[in-house]
Amino acid sequence: MGLILMLILAISDIANIFTPIVFYHKDSYMVFRPFGLVMHILCFGAFMIFLADMVIATAFDYENIFLAGFVGLTMLLGFLASWINYDFKTLWVGLGIAYILMYLAVSELYNKKDVITNLPNRNAYEKTMAYIKDKYNAILMVDMNDLKKYNDTKGHKTGDRYIYATARTLADAFEGHGRLYRVGGDEFCLVSKDSEEVLDAIAASVLEKGSCDEKYGDFPISFAYGIAKRHEGDTHEQVYDKADRMMYANKDITKEKAHGSLSDK
Repeated sequence: MGLILMLILAISDIANIFTPIVFYHKDSYMVFRPFGLVMHILCFGAFMIFLADMVIATAFDYENIFLAGFVGLTMLLGFLASWINYDFKTLWVGLGIAYILMYLAVSELYNKKDVITNLPNRNAYEKTMAYIKDKYNAILMVDMNDLKKYNDTKGHKTGDRYIYATARTLADAFEGHGRLYRVGGDEFCLVSKDSEEVLDAIAASVLEKGSCDEKYGDFPISFAYGIAKRHEGDTHEQVYDKADRMMYANKDITKEKAHGSLSDK
C-alpha cells in the first residue's frame, strides 16, 4: 500500500512539470492546486505505512511507540507548516527531517532485535528492565544443550537453524506468559508476571515433547532452565543472576545423569 502511494506521488510530481496539477508559481509565490492537499495526505499516509511496517517488524515496546509517535508527529508538523505557508520547500525540508528521524528511529529499533531468532536481544532486555523496574514476578533462564555439537559437526548455519527452531518453539510456548529475550549465544531469558510453578510447568512440558515445533525445523529440543522469584527490594540483576545460577546447577545435574547412565552401560 505504501509503495503504491509513493508511486502515485512520484507520477504526480513528474506530471506537474508539464501541467500544474499539484502547484504552480505566481508572482514568485507558490500556489497549491486542489490536488495539492490530496498529495499532502497521500504522502503522510505513505510515510506512516512505512513507519508502522518497520516498527511492527521489531520488538514492540514502550520505546518503539515513543520513537514512532515522535517521528510521525514531526512529519505531520512539517506537512501542516508547508500547507499553511504554501511553501513547497518547507514540505521537502519537513520530509527530509522526518525521513532522517525515521532512519535513526528504525536503526535504534533494529539494535534491539536479534537477527537469527527475531526475538528482542540483550539490549532490549536491559532497556525494558530499566523501564518496568519491579513490575514482574519472576525470571526464567534457558540454556540450550548441544549447540556446539551442531556447530562442530554440521556447521554454523545448521547451528543457527537449531537456535531459531528452539527460540521460536519457546516463544510460542510462553506466549502470553511474558516476553522472551535472546541474551546470549544459546541463552534466553523470560521476564514474567506469572508464578514459578506456572513457568516450571510450561518449560517442563516443552522438554517432554522432545522436539521443536516442526514448522520451525526438524530438531530435538534440549535445554536446562532455572527460575528465580523476585522479592521485595531485589534488583533485576540479582534476580537474573539467581535464575542463571539455578540454570547452570540444573545443567550440571543433567550432565551428571547422562554420564551416570553411560557408566551403567
